[in-house]
Amino acid sequence: MLLNERWRFIDAGSMEAPVAFGRMPIVAGSVAQGGPPVLMTGMFGRSHFQIGWFEDVDAVLDLDEARDAGVDVFRRPLWGGGTAFYDTGASALLSFFVRDDAFSTLDDALLRFRPLMEYALASMGMGEAKFEGSSDIRWQGRKLGTLITQAILGTKVVGGFFNLRKPDLDLYRRVAHVPEEKFADKAIKDMVEYICTPLDVRGLDLPYEEFRDAVLGAASGAFEFDAVPFTAAEDEQTGGFVGAVSADDWVRRVSSVRFRSDAPAGARVGFANLKAKKLIRAGVALDDSGRIDSAMLAGDMHVSPPDVMDKVAAALVGGSIANRDDLVARVETGFVEASIVQPDAAAGITADECVETVLLAAKAATGR
Repeated sequence: MLLNERWRFIDAGSMEAPVAFGRMPIVAGSVAQGGPPVLMTGMFGRSHFQIGWFEDVDAVLDLDEARDAGVDVFRRPLWGGGTAFYDTGASALLSFFVRDDAFSTLDDALLRFRPLMEYALASMGMGEAKFEGSSDIRWQGRKLGTLITQAILGTKVVGGFFNLRKPDLDLYRRVAHVPEEKFADKAIKDMVEYICTPLDVRGLDLPYEEFRDAVLGAASGAFEFDAVPFTAAEDEQTGGFVGAVSADDWVRRVSSVRFRSDAPAGARVGFANLKAKKLIRAGVALDDSGRIDSAMLAGDMHVSPPDVMDKVAAALVGGSIANRDDLVARVETGFVEASIVQPDAAAGITADECVETVLLAAKAATGR
């Protein structure tokens, strides 16, 4: 089915983040409802900080500092992954949308499209860059881009971003907080030093048009495309996203400051991070007996559906930190109830890892 269909190619060009957020579910919906699979490329046309769906905003960003600097902050709807700073015209995007039944697993989908990105890298003079870690494209241990997969609205989406040129890293260093655990599996431990650009690899910046043509050229070796831009009707549906994804309640959807303030009076509150294939962050509020009164699970994981970590956190309430087996069973129940879907081999998290993070947070709360 997948190989024989003609694909739709969308050159989205320069977009502000809310427009991109609005277009993505519209494209996914069209594919899920029987439309052709889609390859979309684009570029962020205005600088902003972008919070991952599951990220604890207070752990990854000084929100007030970012706003004082005049930089927009948005939280992605539906999509996981880490928080990132996208400077004006400095980052390109690509996404392959296929129907959910096109591949049996997310890992299968990722393995199908990685070689196309490798071909595109070679055609851009960056064949030395390699896939490493859960989703990174790295050159000499430094991050050039990413390609990962997630289940979205009845589709499997393989996509990511690619650095075109160097962003304002001084601003990034001033505003962003990067948990040290995030670099546990990386040779380079500083986020600013970790970022790599085409200028580093090939001695030249990368125009968006060259990136777009390289990705489309690589994909055209496997699929046939019709260039079909966004329609007026599709663009009209994106209008409500600007206010929605930048609203303060939305940006603070997952917030350790809010979690602490909402904890029951007298509860002991602690937070901790654990680096598995992806970073997991937990917060717990405990009563005097070690019972979990409330819990928070966050991080840069790529899991679906979007309420899965909320359900897992809710399942932990009432459990005792003295009974690890019960906590693992509660998390597993939350995974089942939410029908969790994730790229297990590439970037999966486990119930045991979630509980390990919860117990580390409990240790921080109790001091033992």
